[in-house]
Amino acid sequence: MEDNSKTKQALLAEISSLKQQVSKLQEQLHLQNQQSEKDIEHRLAVTINNIPLAILNLDRYGYITAANPAFLKTFDTTAADIINKMNVKNFKPFLGTELSRKISQMIDQKVGFDIEAPFTLNKDKDAYFKCRGTVVSSKMSDALSFILIIGDVSKRKMTEYELIKALEKAEESDKLKTAFLTSMSHEIRTPMNHIIGFVDFLRDPDLPQDEREEYSQIVFDSGQVLLRLIDDIIDIAKIESGQMRLHKTNFVLNEMMHNLYRSYDQLRTKKGKQDLDFKLNTPAHISNLTVNTDAVRLQQIFSNLLDNAFKFTETGTIEMGYEIVDRQLHFFVKDTGVGISKDKHELIFKRFRQLDYSSTKKYGGTGLGLSIIKGLIDLLEGKVSLKSEPGSGSEFRFTIPAAIVQIESKPSISITEQKHSYHWPDKQILIVEDERMNYNLLLVMLRPTQVKVLWAMDGDEAINIIREGKEKIDLILMDIRLPRTNGYVATETIKKLRPELPVIAQTAYAMDIEIQKAQEAGCDAYITKPIDRHQLLETIYSFLA
Repeated sequence: MEDNSKTKQALLAEISSLKQQVSKLQEQLHLQNQQSEKDIEHRLAVTINNIPLAILNLDRYGYITAANPAFLKTFDTTAADIINKMNVKNFKPFLGTELSRKISQMIDQKVGFDIEAPFTLNKDKDAYFKCRGTVVSSKMSDALSFILIIGDVSKRKMTEYELIKALEKAEESDKLKTAFLTSMSHEIRTPMNHIIGFVDFLRDPDLPQDEREEYSQIVFDSGQVLLRLIDDIIDIAKIESGQMRLHKTNFVLNEMMHNLYRSYDQLRTKKGKQDLDFKLNTPAHISNLTVNTDAVRLQQIFSNLLDNAFKFTETGTIEMGYEIVDRQLHFFVKDTGVGISKDKHELIFKRFRQLDYSSTKKYGGTGLGLSIIKGLIDLLEGKVSLKSEPGSGSEFRFTIPAAIVQIESKPSISITEQKHSYHWPDKQILIVEDERMNYNLLLVMLRPTQVKVLWAMDGDEAINIIREGKEKIDLILMDIRLPRTNGYVATETIKKLRPELPVIAQTAYAMDIEIQKAQEAGCDAYITKPIDRHQLLETIYSFLA
């Protein structure tokens, strides 16, 4: 019995000891749990505080109980101003927004949300936010709270907006190009139809002479229309690619203006618009004004403006001219034509643009003329402006910083067009041309001058003719694109043999870089194909006279 009693006491003691150990372990576990919860809370707080999203914690009534630094920074507030003091329903930046309505619904109906909504952060900045509201309920009690997460998606929205605008612009550009190509097809096919149709009539040997002359003129005019169209396409391509080059020289402005006036005055009669009053207006006290700029491009600008004026003006007046204001040249072209509404003033200077496509059908054109004008004036570092209203005509003005070299205030001298005599029976020209049809055309153009002509079909043959010296050659018409040895190389070689011999390049290339290459090779002048007979004879005259 005594042994049993000892055994029982020992067991009780051991049980007591185990209970104490269990109690200690429970206490340690409790402490560890508390520490772990604090650690988790700390880590969660650190995480929330470093998240770039704005985060709010709300109690069941909507009062703000916590806000991370991103929220305080985004909405320019402090924790002391809002935590446990402000109901989110009264938070000023949210008032009157879709977000405010969703927050109220979440608090009242215990329903979360996920939206994107714009609202103003300050007077100068509108922002777009993605907002998510979450209901947080406890399984252990009836505790209830809400979490509001807000992310600024303004940059993304702006990118989306820009992408949409870019897409709309691309679609608009595609439509404009389609309309332009349709218009271009019409503009090309119309003169081609005239050329092909009337050339067929001209082949009739029994065609009366008066009809033959009329049809020949139609073919010529249609060819000029096609050439102008090609020139416009090349010019706009050169302007947009940055290949357009300026060639500034000193020239007499009044002479250029008078020549332009005479040319368009003849055109006025030709178009049957004799009732139009066409005027040239220049300063009365200036007889000759020498300026330094690109004469060809200045004349091109005037030509395009005058073309439009004559196209859109049926009755009334067209006036061209210039003024000098503070030694600055101000050019203008005025008309009493159909006019242009103010909302179209900037539009018409853009590529492929016209007032409308019914206008295109009535008046013709591709919509390149004014965009070429704008490109050329920009290239010349000038400015262009337009004053116009529908039914009141148009006034185009432009300035070019041309250096005024000399002003002559003498009595005005009448400028008459000089007519030269193209008669060179004692001269011989070497034509270097591989195409027989091109050679035959030049031969016909030169026949009235009675000049002797020699033909070389490539650069090597031309070089040999000059090297041998058997023929007295007074001038060379040099094609550029030749088999074996091209025109550039042939000219360089010939200039070494006879430096004084004039060489005129005849080329189908209209790009400035090709003209520059011809000059560098030693060509004294150049003419572009299709060759204008008057220009050809004038150029030859300048060397043979």
